[in-house]
Amino acid sequence: MKKTEILSQIIQNRKTEKVLGNPDQPVRYSTAQLKEGDEVVKRSIKESGWAPFHYNRRQDGLAEPWRAWWMNQSECLALCKKLPLLIPDLKPGNKMPALLSACGSLTLFTWIPEEQGNHADESKVERINREHLAATAAAIQNFLLLLTAHDIANYWASGTLIQNHLFPELGIPADQILAAAIFAHYPNPDGYVDVIAGKQRENRCSQANWLHEIQTLKTNE
Repeated sequence: MKKTEILSQIIQNRKTEKVLGNPDQPVRYSTAQLKEGDEVVKRSIKESGWAPFHYNRRQDGLAEPWRAWWMNQSECLALCKKLPLLIPDLKPGNKMPALLSACGSLTLFTWIPEEQGNHADESKVERINREHLAATAAAIQNFLLLLTAHDIANYWASGTLIQNHLFPELGIPADQILAAAIFAHYPNPDGYVDVIAGKQRENRCSQANWLHEIQTLKTNE
């Protein structure tokens, strides 16, 4: 199969898989499963960093506007137990405990906005920040595709709960903004899980509805 065909298939196969476990009886992975899964995920994080970015963020000596924060299963389970203390108003139906009890690891992608003080033009700051966020999204998509290629189910979550309540506990600087929390579910764990598909996949339209071919310049010659 041609490389283009393989890539196209991976893109189409990528899908949201919300894997939920039982916080009272978390899924179990063997030492070998965790070792292999962790190596794949950490390598995929590094490879996702080949995403394009337009502006040099110049933060902590790094050009990239994104950061990745990785947690292994042990850390995820510890966080799951501490959630009631860290988020006292966590609603009973919130799925974060179930996600943490089923995943092999969790990766938080954040991005660092440009500071207004570095630029006199506020509109330029907004434009640069749009570029920073778009670049971070490109890195995230790279990561999701790499996980899919390795048959690791993944779920992209976001929300203010993680940003507001968990950043201090996890040591993530307050000047960073959460772009995605990626739960990676390693293959063949021991324990019951419930898998919920993404809500929007079936709502996708034919490209004929959103693809527009510009022809006005040529026809007006």
